[in-house]
Amino acid sequence: MSLLKSIAISFSLYSKIPMPVFEWDEDNYKHAIAFLPLIGAVIGLISYLVAAFCKSFEVPVFVFTVLLTLVPLFVTGGFHFDGFMDVQDALHSYQPKEKKLEIMKDPHIGAFAVISAGGFLLIWLSSMYMIVLEAFVTGNNSILFATLGIYPLVRALCGLTSILFENAKKEGMLSVETGKSGKSDICILSVEGILAAAYMLWMSPLAGVLMILAALLFVAFYRHLCLKNFGGVTGDTAGFFVSCAEVTLLATTALFCIIL
Repeated sequence: MSLLKSIAISFSLYSKIPMPVFEWDEDNYKHAIAFLPLIGAVIGLISYLVAAFCKSFEVPVFVFTVLLTLVPLFVTGGFHFDGFMDVQDALHSYQPKEKKLEIMKDPHIGAFAVISAGGFLLIWLSSMYMIVLEAFVTGNNSILFATLGIYPLVRALCGLTSILFENAKKEGMLSVETGKSGKSDICILSVEGILAAAYMLWMSPLAGVLMILAALLFVAFYRHLCLKNFGGVTGDTAGFFVSCAEVTLLATTALFCIIL
């Protein structure tokens, strides 16, 4: 029962999927981040059903692309993208670390957040379009379906980095969520990440290898960026990680489709 409660809390925190209402206690709450990849698995499953529907009814490629783009947004409610925009405002302020942390706490949206969001959307749409087009042209869905593993893989890595990397501040959402995370949470996240990676390799070995390498490189870049600009990770940088890692892996796959 405790395990189910932790999963329910995770879905309540990180998605818009309705969950049973019950009293949250510390034992259940501290393990919530370990099940973040399950939300990615749900996104992948819904995306698979959407893709199967679009392929069966020969939905136009652009409409197909837009539908796949909307799935993670509807499931999460844009939870992670909010962090991405906050981080963009902070990074483009070129202020000291303490000031950047304050900017990320500001509920107002700055110009750089809007500009970055537009650029992000264009990269996402164009990358997804190339992947979907490849499936239509070749009739081979393996690469398209391999990308569905991106969602749980990125969230597994997000959970691991949130626990293992230095925290920028002792208070805040991420600090509360990971403050008492232990070896069991790291093991769960590692297994979930390995399973997601194995699925990607199974669907398309070469594309899977490229996406996994891109993910690991992004983890290294993310740690450097957070330490340099914020002194560590925060809840907002975790949202930035999920958003940017997903689009990085999609763009990597799109380039692979072009070269292929």
